[in-house]
Amino acid sequence: MKKILINLIFLSAIFGRESLIYFYLLPFDNIQNDPTVEWIGPGLTEMVKDQLKNEIDIRIKSKGDLESIMNNRSDLMRQARGSRNFLLLGKYNRKLDDIKVSMQLIDIATWEEVNKKSLSGLYSEIPILKDKVGSVVLEMLSDFLPKKVPAKKSPFPKFANQNIKTEPPKISVESKKVASGLDDAISELEANMDFVLGSKTRGMKTEKSEGMAYNDGEWSLDFSAEKKANVNPENVQNSVLLETVLKQLTSNPYHITLNRPNFIYHDDEKLITVQFKVEYSLDKSIIRDMLTTLPYTSLQEDGTLTVFYYSRDKFNFPQYLIDNLKTESHRKVPVIQFFDKAQNPSVLIVDTPDSYLHSLNSSELLYIPNHQFSPLINFTMGGWSMQIAMETVEIPITYEFTLPVSEVENLRNVKVKFVRETKLRSFLESIL
Repeated sequence: MKKILINLIFLSAIFGRESLIYFYLLPFDNIQNDPTVEWIGPGLTEMVKDQLKNEIDIRIKSKGDLESIMNNRSDLMRQARGSRNFLLLGKYNRKLDDIKVSMQLIDIATWEEVNKKSLSGLYSEIPILKDKVGSVVLEMLSDFLPKKVPAKKSPFPKFANQNIKTEPPKISVESKKVASGLDDAISELEANMDFVLGSKTRGMKTEKSEGMAYNDGEWSLDFSAEKKANVNPENVQNSVLLETVLKQLTSNPYHITLNRPNFIYHDDEKLITVQFKVEYSLDKSIIRDMLTTLPYTSLQEDGTLTVFYYSRDKFNFPQYLIDNLKTESHRKVPVIQFFDKAQNPSVLIVDTPDSYLHSLNSSELLYIPNHQFSPLINFTMGGWSMQIAMETVEIPITYEFTLPVSEVENLRNVKVKFVRETKLRSFLESIL
């Protein structure tokens, strides 16, 4: 009899409880294993938790709870009647500025997929994407939440509490008006007396906007072009990052691979043609930093061409930066120098489109002007935005020259450096 009574109490305790949803939430999976977006996964998980924390019919469970329920499936029988157990499998990947998130809702009791959703957003608008993910997960669970029973309508009418305003006695109101009027009249009388006596001037109250001035009955407003783009204090941090990246872009943006020269002997065995191959490409870390560090306005991709757009609403563009980019004083060209045993330059190759430099010659060394290299990065400065265009390709260039065998055998090493076009002439004059 006692066993029966105990079982009845146990069953009544189980069936008497309200049904719940046990929601097992695992970290979102970074399917490309991209370390630059690894931080997005925990953020998506926290946003889902934040979205569901106020739902009284949902119990959020962790990875440890899932392992426990998998090791002991009988725990499902101890839950309230009608309760459901769901597992959310989420994953995400990034392609340039697009972030794609996909989610599967799995019923743990049958291991069947009961719902599936996908959504996308912009990398520059991660907070908006996180809000969307939380809302979509709640929508996926809404079909399984217990239906709320509407409250029964009372047959008796409701009497609203009427807020009765108590008005102050009219005498006190009138006395306040009289006192206030007397104060205003006395203040005006004092101002008039000061004006007559010359101790004060009755100035006109004007709220001046920036650049506005009042002088001798005339108002003026300065709206010159120099003042339309004031420095925004909120953009200081972004601007510092931009200047740091631009400094790297204009100083050393290239990665160079030097290949061992190839020597071709002529039939007479008196001359040798030297072929020297150089591979130029952009430094991959620069593009990675621009994708992950700077909040660009938009991104455009066309094959190997990638264009970044930066606008003034997020960055302050200093005047010196604008001038440098417009005058293209940052442009550089490669200079290749072959040195002999005494480390004196024997061969000088300049890869430049400057026609004047192609007309130069030297009696001290072999001077070879060339034009094969093309810049892989370009800056465009507009009135409201800046564009940075990059070519993510490798440029293999083979430089070639012919010398007597004895002079080639005297060569020991080669060096390649980039020289600014504005300083290239003075650099060559010191060598030629």
